Amino acid sequence: MRNADALLAKTHEIAAALAKERRARQLRRKLDPSDFQRLRDKGLHLISVPVAYGGMWEDLHHSVRPLCETLRILAHGDSSLALVFSMHPSVLSFWRDAQPLAASAPAWETQRRKVFEAAREGAWWGTITSEPGSGGDVANTKTVAQPENGTSLAYRLTGQKHFGSGSGVTSYMLTTALPAGEQQPDWFFLDVRDVPWDGSSGMKLVAEWDGHGMASTNSHAFSFRDFPATRIAWPGHWRDVLEANGGSVSLSFTAVVVGITEAAMAFMRQELLKRGNPAATLRAYEKVEWVSAEQEAWLIGHAYEGALQAVERKGRARHDTLMAKTNIARLAESLLTRLCRISGGGVFARHSPLGFWFEDVRALGFLRPPWGLAFDGLFELSWQGQTASQTETV
Repeated sequence: MRNADALLAKTHEIAAALAKERRARQLRRKLDPSDFQRLRDKGLHLISVPVAYGGMWEDLHHSVRPLCETLRILAHGDSSLALVFSMHPSVLSFWRDAQPLAASAPAWETQRRKVFEAAREGAWWGTITSEPGSGGDVANTKTVAQPENGTSLAYRLTGQKHFGSGSGVTSYMLTTALPAGEQQPDWFFLDVRDVPWDGSSGMKLVAEWDGHGMASTNSHAFSFRDFPATRIAWPGHWRDVLEANGGSVSLSFTAVVVGITEAAMAFMRQELLKRGNPAATLRAYEKVEWVSAEQEAWLIGHAYEGALQAVERKGRARHDTLMAKTNIARLAESLLTRLCRISGGGVFARHSPLGFWFEDVRALGFLRPPWGLAFDGLFELSWQGQTASQTETV
């Protein structure tokens, strides 16, 4: 990635400033738009815009590490901000990595140019794909998209959506819907700039994010009625578009949680040193929990590094990244549990960051893809390429 060292230096600077405000930030229940202006001022919005369009992204081999490291470092300062920011490059990856068939190429190129130009000019991209009762599976969408007369990609969308991370900050939001008369869902994006949430525009706030889990992500729920939507310019290939990122989206979410575990370990180490010599002040049980937490932190770091190297080597490494994500999700939750046990009852007080971080890391198992879909995918990927003769020899 071009200017990767400068990008990471800027991210370290931002994260250090955010960490100084950690207590106040963890008590928030809403995003602060000025934080995103800060990221934009430092050029972080260009991280997933291809070089050809004035951005920093080269390809998966050379750019996935700077992207994930940016998210990991940013999470040291503010986990909610890092998670919402991760949605931006994740959405842009659809146009960044997918390679449509020749018949769709002209429309695709026109659309991707507009998408990247908007991002380059400072528009933030987010997601609002999940629906009540869908189990997190975009294939189970009940939202309907009706085509507008005389246009191929313009639709009107009606349905219920929740987990709209970044609501109020994002300019565009990616979603899914079932096109009228078709059997498979497809991807759409919504222009939500300056759109009122009272239903007058077709977009109505149903439930404001309550701050449980990633506290200030503005993951609101909305209902849509006849709301304008643009279909992605490779109709009928929703799965190809989804999988084109090669696992970098899952790894991006994972990088945020890796950063949280690092911040938690550093915080706890300082807290234990304040008590005096840990060898003398910690009980036997606490020593075991600390060593176990260090073991899990070591495994998390190596799983994360292994997944990064897999993408750098292969370009696409869905199995490696999904395996890393699910393992790190379980390890991170266990690690934070141990740190909370060592800390004691004070972890339930709002002056301690550990309780907040505990809820933060639990979110990884529910991010795209959620637990059920993740394990379905792991099982399927574990058998890909296995012939009958190969399985018989096992």
